[in-house]
Amino acid sequence: MSETNAEPGPSTVKEIRITTHGKIKTWVAFALEHFKNHEAAPLVLHTLPASKGKAPTVDDQAGVQDDAPQGHPPGEKDNVARPKTNGLHPTMSTIPRLISVVEIIKREYLKTLDPTLARQGSLSGLHQYNEIGSLEGEGLLEGSGNDEQDRQEALLQALSGRNHLKQKRTAFMRVTLCRKEAPDLVRRGATYQQPAVRKLTKSTRARLKKKQNKAERAQAGVSV
Repeated sequence: MSETNAEPGPSTVKEIRITTHGKIKTWVAFALEHFKNHEAAPLVLHTLPASKGKAPTVDDQAGVQDDAPQGHPPGEKDNVARPKTNGLHPTMSTIPRLISVVEIIKREYLKTLDPTLARQGSLSGLHQYNEIGSLEGEGLLEGSGNDEQDRQEALLQALSGRNHLKQKRTAFMRVTLCRKEAPDLVRRGATYQQPAVRKLTKSTRARLKKKQNKAERAQAGVSV
């Protein structure tokens, strides 16, 4: 998660970067603690690569950067992802894990809500906004070193009519969770998922009503 050197507060942007080796329980615990202390602040979870240009991401220990590129001087290509030679790029292969973590956070968050805050016998969870992008579009993917030559060859093939010009994209996913709706995210292209709802049992509603009636009688007695 993105953390700054300053003490985290309601306006501090928090991010969790999902990796193949991180512990899900650590991410979930961090998210629940975040919403407990800063309920109004959104939380962003993503599969983007590590970047030294940003604050550390949350891994197994909060505030410790994971997967940070090694062997490069500060500010030299450290914010650029490198394509994998085999299989899916990590920003794509970790998307299913990101979705799983988000679903766990939403479910566990509902469990933490105080039943006394329920309106009409139910509790509302977290709003979810999903964004899909490409590393190429964000300027985060390092090429092979022959980008200009590759583009010229592909263009010549397309102009000759023998082949269609192929465009490769490396996808990533970003999910924003928040207590309040964020219409600005929808306007920039995010898809929206409504909060899950936790319905209170009949016995719980009866206990809450009894507790409320008792509090009202006590308040009336004080007023007299």
